[in-house]
Amino acid sequence: MMAISIQSKGFDMSNLTVSDVGVERFNKDHQRLLFYIEEFTRLSARFRLRTPFPDEWDQMDGIFVRLEKYTRVHFKEEEQAMAKRGYPTLPDHHAQHQQLINVLADLRLKVKRREFQAIGAVKSFLQEWITNHINHTDTQYGPYFKTETSRLSPQGRSESLSRFNRI
Repeated sequence: MMAISIQSKGFDMSNLTVSDVGVERFNKDHQRLLFYIEEFTRLSARFRLRTPFPDEWDQMDGIFVRLEKYTRVHFKEEEQAMAKRGYPTLPDHHAQHQQLINVLADLRLKVKRREFQAIGAVKSFLQEWITNHINHTDTQYGPYFKTETSRLSPQGRSESLSRFNRI
């Protein structure tokens, strides 16, 4: 099984290595989600010894906006593909997705309120949730996609995601 990771100079992102879930387009989505988390991690590393400047708070909020939008699009497409294939634990999977969407909204509110003490917790939560969810939950749906003649390609995705890419 192939692993997907983001290589970072000066930051230990090895804990953000995730497994290949067996569906190319979802692997690409996961890589993009990892990129947003890495982007937040890089920015927040500046704040070990000082509070963020106003424009840095705005940058963190911008990362959250992109992360939330992309997460919603990814979850919707992943769940639609699972439903189409009769994935048996889709309700549990959806519940996990909904939990993350709710937590992301709460975390973004903390960033908007400029709660400096929350930055470390936000970073830790994002890193732990994404790796645990992909490595332990998403890897289970791969066999349900193997019945197709080839893996789903990024070109086969819905209009909603291609519209997101133009944002």
